[in-house]
Amino acid sequence: MTPEKHDKKLTRWLLMATIVLLVLVLCLQLWQMFGRTASGNARNDPPLTQDASNPNNPQAAGPTLSSGKAAMIEDVRALNADLSADDLAKLSAQELEQLWETGAPGLPIGVSAAAQAAGEYAGTLAVDSVTSETDPELDEAPAHYEVELHHPTLGDFEYKIDAYTGEVLEGLPDVMGSSQAAAAPQTVPDASPKTQTPAAQAPASTAQTPSSGTQSPAAGTPAATGEEAAKSAAFTHAGVSAADAESLRCKLDWDDGRQVYDIEFWVGTTEYDYEIDASTNAVLEAKQEQNSHRSGTAAQQSGGFIGEEAAKSAALTHAGVSADDAGYVKCELDENDGYWVYELEFRVGSVEYDYEIDASSGAVVKAEQGH
Repeated sequence: MTPEKHDKKLTRWLLMATIVLLVLVLCLQLWQMFGRTASGNARNDPPLTQDASNPNNPQAAGPTLSSGKAAMIEDVRALNADLSADDLAKLSAQELEQLWETGAPGLPIGVSAAAQAAGEYAGTLAVDSVTSETDPELDEAPAHYEVELHHPTLGDFEYKIDAYTGEVLEGLPDVMGSSQAAAAPQTVPDASPKTQTPAAQAPASTAQTPSSGTQSPAAGTPAATGEEAAKSAAFTHAGVSAADAESLRCKLDWDDGRQVYDIEFWVGTTEYDYEIDASTNAVLEAKQEQNSHRSGTAAQQSGGFIGEEAAKSAALTHAGVSADDAGYVKCELDENDGYWVYELEFRVGSVEYDYEIDASSGAVVKAEQGH
């Protein structure tokens, strides 16, 4: 074979190989564009065989439905075929994932309906300045939505809404009405006068002052109206009486240059946590939490308790400090895994102490310190 013929033959082979390679590349691109859609998704899910006019076809839920979300809807319907693809398409990807993880027992109400239920319960639907943020928790028991309502002056209010019934599981009712009632001056007898002394009457050596590093308000700030008015505002907002409150704690503090009262108390199995403006008695923050495992109340068991003074003495003795050297001593009766303890916090210089004292025996259950 002459060199000229050899070169021509080689050229033909190279040209054919190039054409074959181009055809293969074109086929691969066509498969990537249409093959995955036809097969369902990249995870080898079963193909969608329903007609587009069928309401149970995820692809019929809307032109903007992504192939990934369509695949998630198909996975959920594989667990519960009674669920409509159109209804499932209204849920977020997070809701679909949690629904699939829990076996798709039913159709949840959705983020918008949960926020609507919380707003109706709180009485804030007509207030344009109230905003909401909703997170699905379908994989918890019971399945619910967590809704946080934010009012520009009253603060944040948290709610738990049943994911399938729309029932309000936790949260404060009629926020606007309760806040207006709390703003009115009221006098409520102190449920525990021995431990709750108004700041205006406290001795100078034990008066509560802002902790180091916090900013005091500018000159001219109205003086605090006292613990009694702050506690009254919290009780009124919660819709309870002072006589029903247990494990009451009221602390005067500073928050962003504003003097506030931090108030915590229990009513039955419900724990309340409030922040009250010390000058106006406005409710700045309100939270409540159910604890169905709370076995018995402090009032029912206090007959066998050592008392706050004995608990403080036990903690100070264990720490090796005197009551005169200790800063503000917080002492609160609380339940810990079925038994009652006194929780104490105090400071000596730059050292912070955290204690738990057995309410019945006075034994030190926990002792921690840090700077």
